[in-house]
Amino acid sequence: MNLLNINIKSSLKYHVMFSFGGIMHISFLLLFFYSEVYLLALINIVSVIIYVVGAFCSKRANFDKHCYGWIIALYTEITVHAVSCTVFLGYDEGFFMYSMMALPVAAYTLFLSCREKFGVTIVVMAITTAVTMFCSIFFVNRCGSVLEIFMNRDIPQRSTEIMRSVNIFFNTGLIFSFSMLFVMEIHTLFRKLSETNDRLAFTATHDALTGLYNRHSLRKFFDELENGSDLFCVIMGDIDDFKKINDTYGHDCGDIVLKTVADIVMKNMGEKDIACRWGGEEFLIIMRGSRDECFDRISLVKAQINALDISHESSSVHVTMTFGFADSDENLQSGHSARESIDSLISMVDKRLYKGKTSGKNVIVV
Repeated sequence: MNLLNINIKSSLKYHVMFSFGGIMHISFLLLFFYSEVYLLALINIVSVIIYVVGAFCSKRANFDKHCYGWIIALYTEITVHAVSCTVFLGYDEGFFMYSMMALPVAAYTLFLSCREKFGVTIVVMAITTAVTMFCSIFFVNRCGSVLEIFMNRDIPQRSTEIMRSVNIFFNTGLIFSFSMLFVMEIHTLFRKLSETNDRLAFTATHDALTGLYNRHSLRKFFDELENGSDLFCVIMGDIDDFKKINDTYGHDCGDIVLKTVADIVMKNMGEKDIACRWGGEEFLIIMRGSRDECFDRISLVKAQINALDISHESSSVHVTMTFGFADSDENLQSGHSARESIDSLISMVDKRLYKGKTSGKNVIVV
């Protein structure tokens, strides 16, 4: 299983982010109590409450309407917490890193849910991060930490090392996690774009009703045939008395007939064969192979269509089809150049189809 193809609901992503943030701040709460920095412990109690409320709110159906406000609130909480810890303790403990980490977190969440507000918001956040962190670090360098100035004490070296290790661990985990999530999000968008392009390409080159190629998409196939040396046959088929079917049973029945005939044609196509809805009830078929091979196969198609028993509103609809048939050798014998070979063959089978229509129908004219 490709991990990049895993789709995770937005609500679950936010729930995990809130839960992880709550766990982080509980860790800070314990560290601050251990280090006897009770003011920061109190601030972390407020932070834990914010993340717990966010985790519950992310499960609600209308969370998407409020996610922009939550993004701003979380960015503000992370920035205030990082600045407070840096000013209060100094920068040796590494809490300033969270202010920088707030930017990629905010960028990911904005990209996830609020792309229309992405540009302005992320610029404002970047400026805010730069200014607040510069001011807090400048203050610590110039005056010292609040703990040193007003309480005349330092954090024990062991506590500093523990806090630094915990902060490095959390920041590394955040960088890796959000990088992976962002890559997955980009990959998902590219995959959806590729699927959309494939659908658009199919719509542009195929008939919507039958699923066969449409008339305007065949030029590239014609070029391949004209420039190649393979034997092939061109067949033009037309459903007999199709107007009468529409008039008698309705256009819904006519659509069923067209789709059923198209299914039979497709089931008898080889890997390199081409079937196209030429227009209305006409089908153009190009088969690779010799004259005899292709004639046997189109005869099978004709027989399967004759055997159809289509039921429509308690009525049984019988369907037959007339075909004009020509092989590529005929075209060369008639003196046509390779470039005009397909067009001339189509003209040839069209005339043979007309001949079949005027001489009894339900035949293959060669």
